Amino acid sequence: MKRELMRPGGCRSDPFDEFVAARYQTLLRGAYLITGNVHDARDLLHDALVQVYPKRSVIRDAGAAEGYVRTTMVRTHVSRWRRTRREELTSALPDRPVVQESGWDDQLAAALAGLPRRQRAAVVLRYYLDLPVAQVAEELGCSLPTAKTHLARGIKALRQEMELVRELVGP
Repeated sequence: MKRELMRPGGCRSDPFDEFVAARYQTLLRGAYLITGNVHDARDLLHDALVQVYPKRSVIRDAGAAEGYVRTTMVRTHVSRWRRTRREELTSALPDRPVVQESGWDDQLAAALAGLPRRQRAAVVLRYYLDLPVAQVAEELGCSLPTAKTHLARGIKALRQEMELVRELVGP
């Protein structure tokens, strides 16, 4: 006989709540890599959970819940970016910041933050969360060739940025 978990007050626990408790840190790390900011990452994850929670009964496979939340995070992030982006035209190019001596993770996070949002999301989904390219395309809501283009351009830009960092910092 399967024993059901009970919440305080005698209520049965919700499998979605258990999923969130178990996968929260992983989802937060993914959100951080997508946004590049810990505060924005928390907001993004919480907003995604708020959107998925009312629809949790439709998720038949417990393993699919993480995919629903990730897809919602990516789409919410892209929607926010579209609403808030502003272009500022200037006659001079901005100075590049000199990278201080820091860990490889800090430099990589800074390089990721410099990518366009969809490229960043594609790279994080593919190489950090280790999703297949087809699933990256599905979560980004684009075709497979478009996802591959985002990945190729994102990796190329990261390589160039990291090479620049090596030149500035030295061996």
